[in-house]
Amino acid sequence: MAANAPAPRPARLGFAARWRRRITPTAALTAVVAVGALLRSVRLEQLGDFDFDEVASAWYARAAPGDVIAAIAEAPFEHPPLYYVGLHYWTTWFGEYEPLVRWMSVPFGVLLVPATYQLARMYLRPWPSVLAAGIAACSPLLIFFSREARMYAAAALFGTLALWLFERAMRRGRRRDWAALALTVVAGAYVDYTAALSVVAMNVSLLWRFRTHRRRALGFAAIELAALALVAPWVLLARGVQDSLPAFGAGVLSADLIREVAASARLDLFVGDAAVRGGGRAGEIVAWTLAALVAAGVVLAFARRTAGLLLAQVAAVLGFLLLLLVFAKDYQPRYLLPAIPALAVLAAVPFDAAPRRAWAALPAAVLAAAALAGPVYAARSYYEDYRRGDYRNITTTIEGLARPSRPARDGGKYRDAVILAGPWQGWYWRHYFPDFLDKVDVWFLPDEVPPAVTAQEVNEKLGRAADNHRRLWVVLAGLEQADPQGYTESWLTSQWQARSEVYRNGVLQLYMTNELDLVDRRGRVELGGDFEIDLIQYSGWRADQGPREAGDGVRFTVFIRAERPLDYDLRLRVWLRTPGGEIIAKDLLARDRAGHPTSAWPPGERRQIRTALWVPAEAEPGEYQAFAAFLTPDGGALEARGKLAKIPHPGVSYLWLGPVAIVPPSVPLVHEAAMRELIGGPIR
Repeated sequence: MAANAPAPRPARLGFAARWRRRITPTAALTAVVAVGALLRSVRLEQLGDFDFDEVASAWYARAAPGDVIAAIAEAPFEHPPLYYVGLHYWTTWFGEYEPLVRWMSVPFGVLLVPATYQLARMYLRPWPSVLAAGIAACSPLLIFFSREARMYAAAALFGTLALWLFERAMRRGRRRDWAALALTVVAGAYVDYTAALSVVAMNVSLLWRFRTHRRRALGFAAIELAALALVAPWVLLARGVQDSLPAFGAGVLSADLIREVAASARLDLFVGDAAVRGGGRAGEIVAWTLAALVAAGVVLAFARRTAGLLLAQVAAVLGFLLLLLVFAKDYQPRYLLPAIPALAVLAAVPFDAAPRRAWAALPAAVLAAAALAGPVYAARSYYEDYRRGDYRNITTTIEGLARPSRPARDGGKYRDAVILAGPWQGWYWRHYFPDFLDKVDVWFLPDEVPPAVTAQEVNEKLGRAADNHRRLWVVLAGLEQADPQGYTESWLTSQWQARSEVYRNGVLQLYMTNELDLVDRRGRVELGGDFEIDLIQYSGWRADQGPREAGDGVRFTVFIRAERPLDYDLRLRVWLRTPGGEIIAKDLLARDRAGHPTSAWPPGERRQIRTALWVPAEAEPGEYQAFAAFLTPDGGALEARGKLAKIPHPGVSYLWLGPVAIVPPSVPLVHEAAMRELIGGPIR
């Protein structure tokens, strides 16, 4: 009877037990990779125009692969050619539409997540390794550069794979691991030089592993020499690399500079670039939390006598950053990218060492959640209204408002010119305004960099431009290398600035040049006992002087002297009152033609203040009235007493200068307000 008894049924697992079986490290890693892919793909089509580096990528990628390699080899401070060659084929297939070009970097950023997991598994248990992968997946800095049309995400991936393959080869000694390591190192070096930092870390880590792994260390040396033989031809033959070497030592390391870079780097590493992270305490708390986890991981790694390769990688990245500062390269967050996967693993070390007790589960879970969600929250503005670039707005503004040659007039003088401070802007310019020659003339300052532009070149080129054109559009960007001494901006203070708008990709300004079309207002006016004015010139109306067109600037020149030494800087306000009573106004700091504010003026010396007031193309025609006022730093107007052109000013707060006749544009110009609504405007 016992033999015929039915077998007992297995006990049913409870709900929690069933979920514990399903939620394995592999399943969790799959979810982490999916989250990383989502963070790198969402809102990608809304990032805006290319920034400078991205447009350089697109520009190089237009050429055939052989021409790409030749151009890169000649360019100083340029990256190796493999990414550009790959981008050439990518854009050949998919085109140059910004989101599609940026999509090429997304897979590299996504693959970096499981690569970080594999690196972590060399040192940690599965679940802490998943956490390390999650930190990499949610890293705002890795996300940012995984969505950029540059090689940095690919370089970080190759560097991380090289670290993992090296550690695996040192432990297992299999030939296929050594071969994969060699191929990864060579490919990474041809993508970007930062990928080779992993090789530096490998050599450093061998210092304390040579005795126990002597045979494998010698094998690595052979692999390293073979990889070096494949990379050396590029390094030796690329003239751009050689031309970059004289810049060594141009930078000056100081304690203040190191402290400043360290403070920025801590936030950049853990909560993203300043352009995307929000302000407030959230970013600081998250950054300090992750920094504390990393510090604890470093201490535990030393105690365990493991993860030396990771510590060497972080040290190599920091050394590389110091080297760039010695080359006078400005600090950029992207220099830190190769360290983030190693730091993610170190941040997970404390979780691996935590006691496996029920009381430790909740604090560990809270800390892990903060390490994953905190950075995304701190950089949430990146997913709201952040835009990468807006150079198209600059070129569209110029294209819509520039004045081409007019029939029956001197074509040179009446055709607008564009000054591009920095030859790299030529790539921007041709990318977003390919048919510019039909509209404007373009001048570069300088034609090539290095060396930087000289004062003589600025004076000669801009002097000729001012003689040949009555309006100069100036795009200021990349001045740190093109014009570090500020010669361009210094020269421009001698002209009449009608517009100045700040964009993400640069500053767009419009200057009116010298033309004999000004109306004089002579006399003598005292301003609060501090200044005296004897002449104001402006683009006014009179019988022998034609009207001003909308879509142009009304110029003002104030001849003024300080009556005594002053400890404050005067501000000038000029405005026009339209026939309908509306006001078009402009405030500016009163500077003379050399750029000096009033606090630097010697008493009794006559100075000129030049400016221009922009009248939009859609402004109503008719007779406008021009005014000027002079303001103290607290916003109060200096009292004016005297006469200008027999116009009395008996102790008033402004000067009435007279009429300005405005007529519609004689050439087609866009409606500026409608253009702003369509393409967006400047940042400020």
